[in-house]
Amino acid sequence: MKKINLFAVLASLTFIFTSCSFNETVLPEEQNLDLLKAYTIKRDVDGAYSLDFNLNGNVKTENVVDETTNTNYIYLYSSENKLNSKVTQDFVIDGNQLKIGFVDTNTSKQPQISIKDEDASFAKANKEEMLAEYSISGNENGTYTLNFSVKNKVKVDFIFNEELSIYEVHLQEGKSEETVFSKVFEKLEGQTLKIDFVNHIIENNTSAKSTGYTYFKERRPEVIID
Repeated sequence: MKKINLFAVLASLTFIFTSCSFNETVLPEEQNLDLLKAYTIKRDVDGAYSLDFNLNGNVKTENVVDETTNTNYIYLYSSENKLNSKVTQDFVIDGNQLKIGFVDTNTSKQPQISIKDEDASFAKANKEEMLAEYSISGNENGTYTLNFSVKNKVKVDFIFNEELSIYEVHLQEGKSEETVFSKVFEKLEGQTLKIDFVNHIIENNTSAKSTGYTYFKERRPEVIID
């Protein structure tokens, strides 16, 4: 009987030790799970901005506006309640800038995106607008996808400005067979990713002579991702 009891005690201790070891390996992974899966911020053809973001599991969200920095923070909390894994929100350009930041309380990650642009009413009335609509998506693998469309007879060129460290999308009147474009960008850890649309706009009171038209360049919209 003594041998049987000793065997039972050893078996129990082994089970407890194994259970503890299992919990020690699993719990940190659960605690380090990114609550934010992916997000997309979009400007539609009317110039209005909206944000779609996907979440991992049941996540509660809370919106807080930091009036000091004029940033719209979205706090993410783990929840035991069954909640939607996809959220859509509308935003407006305040002045000429829109700032959105995510605060992941599970991992302390705080991705932020800032956009410099005109408000929807002005963009809609601007006849010189060459960009029809665009969106920028933060993907699960850490890359960012820019999708956009332009109006007819708009030429598109992609240039990396080494001096300013900015990826530029140049828009200019010209012949083009394409109106829809997509490009993937990689963001280095700890560095800012900047993407600018550079509009080549014809100066007023100029005509196409031997030297051609005179243009000025307007950066809009400007996207900054931290």
